[in-house]
Amino acid sequence: AERLRELTGERRTMVFFEAPHRLARTLTDLADALGPDRRAALARELTKRHEEVRRGAIGTLAADVAAEPPPGECALVVAGAEAPEPVDDDAVVAALQAALSRGLSSRDAVIEVAADLRVAKRRAYALVIEIDG
Repeated sequence: AERLRELTGERRTMVFFEAPHRLARTLTDLADALGPDRRAALARELTKRHEEVRRGAIGTLAADVAAEPPPGECALVVAGAEAPEPVDDDAVVAALQAALSRGLSSRDAVIEVAADLRVAKRRAYALVIEIDG
């Protein structure tokens, strides 16, 4: 489950191959780690006569599989994370001012705000210079 949490921000589509006896647990772990609303597709018997693909939110797929486990190995295709909304300069400046008011140095404020808001350190540094004036 811990390794799955590391994939929370992964923007690329992910593919998992899972045995039927572990599928329900894997879907539950994915729902916990990535959120129950992340889109996914559960495919089994690919290229065969009884090919089946179920699409939906991970949480819904987990409930479906718990109620009716599919036979055979499955391929689970999980959508990547959506791109984060861009953070405007006003939000970065406000976060920098809050960090500076807590007594952080300009350098430490830039590092903290860049990590928290996921903005480039260069951008945060340029804005902290404007604040320091």
